[in-house]
Amino acid sequence: MARISTLGIIGKFAIALIAVVVMQGILSFKFKVFGYFDLPLICSVYYGFTLGNPIASIVIGSSLGLMQDSLSGAALGANGLTKTLIGFFAATAVSKFAVEKTITRVFALFLFSVGDAVLVTILGLMVGSPASASYSGSGALGGWLLSATFNTLLGVILFGYHDRWRHATT
Repeated sequence: MARISTLGIIGKFAIALIAVVVMQGILSFKFKVFGYFDLPLICSVYYGFTLGNPIASIVIGSSLGLMQDSLSGAALGANGLTKTLIGFFAATAVSKFAVEKTITRVFALFLFSVGDAVLVTILGLMVGSPASASYSGSGALGGWLLSATFNTLLGVILFGYHDRWRHATT
């Protein structure tokens, strides 16, 4: 009986991860402004902070990143690598910083967002991906900062929503 409930939890978790990536793909395809948001990145940071387990965060980050690569025009594996690294760093930050504080989350989300954009662009340029050409050049820094700002705002809102529901039962 315990095996069935474990499989159910894993199944629900996998469906949630797939839903995040599909929702990101649909929203960024329909509305141009959602191209600046990175929901898989926010989920990688969220699970890194809440689980605090580097191995689980690596699996979640790589799964989200590879699914994101399959739907976007980025070089295959670029988002997988960056989300894996970010998930790992977010999970290890739990032991070093007070990640339940809002200011820590703001700095972490902003820095992780900029780092993700820089790494994806570098990896895309290394393999000659045409999608990364739009992120390189003179306007790249502005796009990275705008994306980091949007990701930070959405992430702080989602973290606040999570904190509110977590403390509602106590």
